[in-house]
Formats: sequence, structure tokens, C-alpha cells
Amino acid sequence: MSKLSNLKHIDHGRYSIDNIKYTNYNLINPNVKIKEYEFDNSNVLDNDKLAYIQVLYNNNPVIYVTTPKMFCPFGLSNKGYTMNLQFTNYKTDPHMNSFFEFIKNIEFQQMAHIGLDENNGELYKSQIQYSKNDVYDPSLVTKLPFKYNKFEVDIYKDDFPISIFNIQKFMNMTCDIYIDKVWKFNDRYICKWKVRNIYVY
Repeated sequence: MSKLSNLKHIDHGRYSIDNIKYTNYNLINPNVKIKEYEFDNSNVLDNDKLAYIQVLYNNNPVIYVTTPKMFCPFGLSNKGYTMNLQFTNYKTDPHMNSFFEFIKNIEFQQMAHIGLDENNGELYKSQIQYSKNDVYDPSLVTKLPFKYNKFEVDIYKDDFPISIFNIQKFMNMTCDIYIDKVWKFNDRYICKWKVRNIYVY
């Protein structure tokens, strides 16, 4: 039995983007070690105290989705432990195109919640990367969570054991990824897709 079965297999088609909700939270006191947050429904752009925006789907504070089989063009970046997943053939592959639109439309929805449009859209940092002159298909920047000196990511391969540090350029993989919050950082808004499980082909 393939270790691919260890993944969640949650297709993005299960979600209705219109049902994603957002709630805003302020940092009560930035000068204490244990941070506390409070709900604030005021306009995001006018709110200097905003810390993050919680993503909710049916009251669930996390959206998990299993990617199609994707290409990892650059391997693992040790700077911030990120990994690009390419939307290969997204113009001709209907499932990949649908996944690309799903990610893109969530970003548009988050920008609308914040109150951004084409005049100030640069305040939102998209996780979709486009190559110069569209030479290559775009890719999704994902983050591998690393806490308390270890990765919070499981990685599988059928024929031999594999570790996160074995992730190389040009590997093909399917991943469980998730979002939970839009953070405000240096006056910009960012919602990172984080990786929970990886299956390498």
C-alpha cells in the first residue's frame, strides 16, 4: 500500500470560497511575553493595533487542502524553510487550473476583507510567484513550520525513508497544506500556506 494514503486527500473542490469567513484580532499589550489578543470588528486598514485575521470555515480555524501532484523546482530553501510548488500545465490541465484559481480567489477574497483594491494591492503579499515574462508556470510559496527545533511536517516516500532535508530540486510531490491566519507584518498583510504532510514520488 502506498504511503500516499497517509495524506488527508481533501480536494479543494470541497470548499466554497464564499463560505470562508474572517475575524480580526488586536494585540492587547505588545510588551508582555505571553501575548493576548482581543476581537475587533473595526475596519482593517484603519486599525493600527491589528495583529492578525483569523480564517474560519464552518467555524473551523484552519483550511486544509491536498494539492495535486506538483513539481518542486528549487527544492527546500533553508532561508525560512520555504518550498515552491509549481502549477505545472495549469493552462491545459483542468484540475491544476481549478486549484490555481482556488488559491488565487482566496487571496482576492482576503484582499477584499482587508479593503484593498488595485490602488493599494501591494500591501498584500501574494504567495503566488510568477516568473519573468511568464517563461515558467507560476508557483505557490509554501512554508514548512519549524518549532522547538523540529519540523511540524511529516514526509513520506514509498521505496526508502526520507527526511525534510532530502527535498531536492525537481522532485514531484503531493502535499497537505493549510492556512489559518492572515498576519500583519511591517504594514503588509500575508497569509502563508503551511505544509503538514508531503508525499514524494
